[in-house]
Amino acid sequence: MKTHRKLTIITLLLSALLVTSACSKTDSAATGTASTGDKDTKEVATVSEVRYPLSLTFASLDPHLVPTGGVANIDRHIYEQLVAFNTKYEAIPVLAESVDISNEGKTYTFPLRKGVKFHNGKEMKAEDVVASLNRWKEITARAKTSIGASNFEAKDEYTVVLNLNQPSNDIPSQLASYLQFAAIMPKEVIAGADAKGVKEFIGTGPYKFVEYKQDQYVHVAKFDDYKSVDKPADGVTGKKEAFIKDIYFDLVPDTSTMFSSFLAGNYNFADITVDNLNQVKSLPDVEVQKVLSSDYNVVFNKKAPITSNLKFREAIAAALDVEKILVGSTSDPNLIQLNPSLINKDSTDWYSEAGKEKYNQKNPEKAKQLLKEAGYNGEELKLLTTRDSGGVFYNPTVLVKDQLEKIGVKSKLEVYDFTTMISKRSDPSTWDIYVGSFALQSSPSQLLYLGKTYGWPEDEKLQNLVKATTTALTKEDKRKAADALQAYEYEYLAAIKIGDFATYKAVRKNVTGYKYFEGPILWNTKVLK
Repeated sequence: MKTHRKLTIITLLLSALLVTSACSKTDSAATGTASTGDKDTKEVATVSEVRYPLSLTFASLDPHLVPTGGVANIDRHIYEQLVAFNTKYEAIPVLAESVDISNEGKTYTFPLRKGVKFHNGKEMKAEDVVASLNRWKEITARAKTSIGASNFEAKDEYTVVLNLNQPSNDIPSQLASYLQFAAIMPKEVIAGADAKGVKEFIGTGPYKFVEYKQDQYVHVAKFDDYKSVDKPADGVTGKKEAFIKDIYFDLVPDTSTMFSSFLAGNYNFADITVDNLNQVKSLPDVEVQKVLSSDYNVVFNKKAPITSNLKFREAIAAALDVEKILVGSTSDPNLIQLNPSLINKDSTDWYSEAGKEKYNQKNPEKAKQLLKEAGYNGEELKLLTTRDSGGVFYNPTVLVKDQLEKIGVKSKLEVYDFTTMISKRSDPSTWDIYVGSFALQSSPSQLLYLGKTYGWPEDEKLQNLVKATTTALTKEDKRKAADALQAYEYEYLAAIKIGDFATYKAVRKNVTGYKYFEGPILWNTKVLK
């Protein structure tokens, strides 16, 4: 029997990622209605230029290509998606008027908003959406898992259709996801892209790309012809107004430099560590926010001689004291959450406790026995990491290394700048273990380390179980699929879950309308003079 329903929500938890901060310059002014949170106040003068530091470097701004949250923090101001997440983690239409699901979950129809312009002045139409999404789903492993061989097609100038071979619950959350997000670009930009990415950065967002000065900043400017949705702002959805005329995303990998500039009054936002928390709290013009950020995972290279050995992976899982790694990485027990689930606890559909007896085993004697069974003979492991991003990668890697040494596993740190680390991670000859900070995801199919190309878990059963989570339509079926996948992942060990953690953010009180959801949101934001 054919069914038809209109989608307003599908998905769960996704949260903030990577290390970000923000700043402003007060040498130019505008006037406007200031707001604190959602409350309007009197008309006051505001700055028109903001400098917002990000603790990262990158090789490309292509949103389809780059799986890092730092780049997405910039790109979300330039590009938009058919649907995006609100703060309840519901997939809400942005460039689409609606999302219609029919044919028992196998057909998705996206009527498009009319009159939406790209930054080059061209109106967005179905041909642009089709070109963008078909490229995106080929590049993005998680999308390819959900969509398979199906393609997006133009039904008419303002309607896009996706016909799947089997029902899926996963399409809206994939389209709304934060990492390697499904940005819509002109078809001409897609046609001009090569393996290194698109050559032009043209979207429909409230800000247009102006300049990238390598390793210094990305400059975006207000797009005067932006057509906003006329609904309350919520997450990455709803009304978007560019009160700030020019934003410079400064690339500042050294967090101490960033913090010094914040103290000097050059920045209005900053990431802060436990070491400087009390200092920031003493500042009368600053508010401290605690934001659930990411989770840590130990990812194994399944193509490497040592870590491709399941018994060896079991030995590492038996050895790790994940609480010590979490506390040591954050220096604050108030920032950590022990969590055996691949998905955060707030996700009612996908949270699972299957396999939890294998979480946080901290059993070095068991680990040593498993090493013997693995035939480990003192080979040295390569641990891939970077000191960039405020130690969010480096600190847990050092702690993992220390625990490996206690069970007799030799290892060395391979330390690179952030961009080089990301490049090396794609080369199976350069590393054995990678300890990463991952954005909290809303569904299992979005977990990068379960994808075939991320650590190379080339295991047919694992991939089938991931696929099964995308085709489960009822709550009961989703629970069964989540439990089955997680139970097997604790056996296969594509990665070892360490736990979830939060970070502290400092925000000056002269900033109004600013929100942080999966990263900074600078539209609807004003900085008062």
